[in-house]
Amino acid sequence: MKAGTFLLLVILVFGCVGKKQKSSTTLEGKGRLRFLELTYNFGELKHGDIVGHRFAVINEGAYPVVIQNVEHGCGCTDAMFPKEPIEPKDTVFVEVIFDTKGWTGRQVKQVVVMANDSIQKHELLVWASIK
Repeated sequence: MKAGTFLLLVILVFGCVGKKQKSSTTLEGKGRLRFLELTYNFGELKHGDIVGHRFAVINEGAYPVVIQNVEHGCGCTDAMFPKEPIEPKDTVFVEVIFDTKGWTGRQVKQVVVMANDSIQKHELLVWASIK
């Protein structure tokens, strides 16, 4: 083997040592949101009350996370959430608003927070007994 060919082979072999290949199934490059609570009970409410609850969420990952959307099942719920990226270790709030107009009895409402983190869908529940 010629010296030039041997040197090229050594460079190719050792040039690849230590390089990590990324797998499409790993969670590298993603943050991770953790909600401090997933449910909230408003208790007894009067018909027509509009109430809200702020769910605290922390980014426990090493990368920023963006909440892309919050889906709610009916027009009686709405949500306010930060539009800017949530940096690692930061805590923010997602506020769920419930309008009791048109509802009576025990009500359970779900909202789904969609984010670009390792979990992607976070389900929150609020409920109340409406008189």
